[in-house]
Amino acid sequence: MDALLQSLLPIFLIMVLGGILKRYLLTSEDAWVGMERIGYFLLYPVLLARTLYRTDFGAISAASAALAFVAAIVCLLALMIVVRPVLQPLLGLSSPAYSSFYQATTRWNAFVILAIAEQLGGTQWLAIVAIGIGAMIVPINVVNIVVMTHLCRKDGPPVSFARQIMRNPLIIGVVAGLVINFIGLLVPRPVDTTLELLSRIALPLGLLLVGAGLRIRMPGNDVIAVFASTFVKLLIMPLFLGVAAWATGIRGADFAAVVLCGAGPSAMNAYLLARQMGGDAPLFAAMATAQTVLSFLTIPLVLAVAHRVAG
Repeated sequence: MDALLQSLLPIFLIMVLGGILKRYLLTSEDAWVGMERIGYFLLYPVLLARTLYRTDFGAISAASAALAFVAAIVCLLALMIVVRPVLQPLLGLSSPAYSSFYQATTRWNAFVILAIAEQLGGTQWLAIVAIGIGAMIVPINVVNIVVMTHLCRKDGPPVSFARQIMRNPLIIGVVAGLVINFIGLLVPRPVDTTLELLSRIALPLGLLLVGAGLRIRMPGNDVIAVFASTFVKLLIMPLFLGVAAWATGIRGADFAAVVLCGAGPSAMNAYLLARQMGGDAPLFAAMATAQTVLSFLTIPLVLAVAHRVAG
């Protein structure tokens, strides 16, 4: 446990540094938007592609992991719809507020998890997280947008799900890495070295951006909803992934890597989606911030349980 905490501490400190830089040095929003675009459209896809084309898929439970990811996230997405008639009035949320609650409980911040996976499991865990990104990004985005459209009822042009998915840089990175791996294409060493250098920038930049996106203000009358979303995201989602991974025969370190993908906070970029589609953006920001802070307490516990279960 002590070694795990020591591995997580640098990640937390980089996030804190991002918050400090945003508050005192790089106060312009444009600077952070520019860095976010560089990361999203270049660095993260390069990291995913390079990780996957260098992965020995014979050494990991790739097909089982993909099945576990899809099964778990579909069940969670469905559950949060089924419980809405009970949970929404119980938490005192309006329909737009529940759409933000839905996002906060079903999305995940892959960049935080990628950084943790690299620290704890190296290339093998990075590959499993990359598989998780590829497997879950489609159902998460499609269902969340459908739910938000229904609950927020904001007028506007219809959303093209196929176009959104096909143009998603992370999906492009995952597909490119898999294709290069499966056809056995040899990447020239100078190109691979260039991609490696770009990959090294991706994770620390992602953590700085997460830290810069934290919003400390807590809506006083929605504290219970904030902590309810935190409970679902940090404890229930990894439970779903653990059950699905076990059911598909995944054991050992691969089991812990799959569970880790559910143990992180929600993605900060969903704040912009909530704002654009008429959801409760300040409430989502509070939920994502609480999850990010508390995840550094719950992730060691979740991984400890996962290691014990997996043997």
